Amino acid sequence: MEKIGMEKIGMEKELKISSFFVEGKKVTLYQPLESVVEKKLNQANTNISLNTNGQTMEAKALGGKLSEVISSEVKLSSPLLILHCFSEEEDAVVKLLQGQEYFSFPLLCINNLNWQKDMCPWDSPALIKNEKDFIGGADEYLFLLEKEIIPRAVEILGEEPTYYALAGYSLAGLFALYAGYRSPLFSRIASVSGSLWYPDFVSFAKEEEMLSKVERLYLSLGTEEAKTKHAVLSTIESKTRELVEHYQSSGYCVNFEQNPGNHFCEVEQRIEKGIRWIMEE
Repeated sequence: MEKIGMEKIGMEKELKISSFFVEGKKVTLYQPLESVVEKKLNQANTNISLNTNGQTMEAKALGGKLSEVISSEVKLSSPLLILHCFSEEEDAVVKLLQGQEYFSFPLLCINNLNWQKDMCPWDSPALIKNEKDFIGGADEYLFLLEKEIIPRAVEILGEEPTYYALAGYSLAGLFALYAGYRSPLFSRIASVSGSLWYPDFVSFAKEEEMLSKVERLYLSLGTEEAKTKHAVLSTIESKTRELVEHYQSSGYCVNFEQNPGNHFCEVEQRIEKGIRWIMEE
């Protein structure tokens, strides 16, 4: 199923939106119509045509605002950012990105996940009594992501991305880091308020080497997240800082940022900040 989004409010960017399902996961590809190339073309009161690989994009300035007339799909090399999130977070993050100048790359959002399986590297007991235990299904899901989900997105794009970036919040932030150890695919990773309290993850991350050649690595945490009486969750700040120090001493380009509030404070804004740091050139 594919739909084209053409709404534009204020400075928000128009998006081409393509959606599909893979084994129950909802996958949505957002492609900004205002591309990097358009920035070079955006000169007021000018008619410009650009030929790219034998295909033409015409841009016309009308009333001081640029409107695009796309005579055929223009295939432009750009990175692909993959974000695992809940549907409500997806809508809010996309809304935030639409107003950002740096948002010139395709965004692949995936939700309807089995969070306590798909995002978890190995089995672990539930944090709270009567909740379901965590099941280590991250390797299985990563295989699905690499072999089915990403290839379908690339088919829609019509060209292999220049590089792949992976971002996520909470358990999805844990998965983003874990995927760097299990796959060589991801050049940039953002673990936003990642669940780095996860039992044995820090020791795993320090003992193993990443398969991905990560150029930029972003980690963040809320200032109030460790202020809990829960024996496991209270370790989040010390474990996150331990990993940050490990990555820094290992030569990675790392940015660690603390945001005000607890784990549930300004989630979408925190995600956008992480995306900005790994993607902005």
